[in-house]
Amino acid sequence: MRSFWFMVVFGGSIAATQAAQAGIVDELVGNRSKAMGGAHRGLGTSNDTLYLNPAGMSVAKRYAVEANYGYSPFDGLTYMNASAVDSKSGPVAGGLAYTSERGTKLGYDAALHRVTVGSSYAISEGLALGLSARYLRGEYTDAAGVRQELKNIYSGNIGLMARLGQVGVGVVAHNVVDSDAPELLPRTYSGGIAFDTGSVVLAADAVMNAQHSTDKEISYHAGAEYLMDNTMPLRLGYQYRPFVRRTGEAGDEHVLSGGIGWVNQGGIAGLAYEQSLTRANNWGFILTLGAFL
Repeated sequence: MRSFWFMVVFGGSIAATQAAQAGIVDELVGNRSKAMGGAHRGLGTSNDTLYLNPAGMSVAKRYAVEANYGYSPFDGLTYMNASAVDSKSGPVAGGLAYTSERGTKLGYDAALHRVTVGSSYAISEGLALGLSARYLRGEYTDAAGVRQELKNIYSGNIGLMARLGQVGVGVVAHNVVDSDAPELLPRTYSGGIAFDTGSVVLAADAVMNAQHSTDKEISYHAGAEYLMDNTMPLRLGYQYRPFVRRTGEAGDEHVLSGGIGWVNQGGIAGLAYEQSLTRANNWGFILTLGAFL
């Protein structure tokens, strides 16, 4: 019988959102990427890649299931998330994820449900193409105080990843299909590069929000990971990102993150923390528990 591995994650997670508006735009995308400052588009490891670059599902052979619980004290949102990625059963890798987001702070009173379905195919050794479809429904209160109901909103992503030895490069276009909720599914273009020796990982990403043709916001992400004694991952990350408050005021935010964990053949445990240097009340953590079978 073919070998496989299974991971279950339970923890408290925050998105450290850039603004009240961003509080319902940002999605829970995983423990590892958050601890590394959101830099992951050139890595292609862990289930985070289903959201950040679907092409990465074909980079490493795995069968993984993850579950997350998260809370952001800054925007008052609670996240419940589950995902599965399988690249071992056949030549085409597949992934499925569901996220529920609920919160009442800042007047949004959000109740959103997101589903992501993705697939990836290795065009050649070291080169993969990935596609994912996105589904959104729910309701929230917009900046004008009007209750908005979302029914069957669709969009999609496309990504490409190249891996040459220890170096990986990824490019992604998110929400390339116009939707009826562009404020929740904005079109973005991103790219990332990573250096991965197995015990040491360095990664850097840039993300451009192209939803507004006259004002293209760019955020920058960088992260590092060191696997100490083959059992303890130590992670650090940094983000620079613009934000816009509900009042329309714009600003820039600097965010530091970090994490520590424990892993062996049977399981994994970890803790990640994220803190804004610009707004002291914008912070949070992720606690992770898991098992490999």
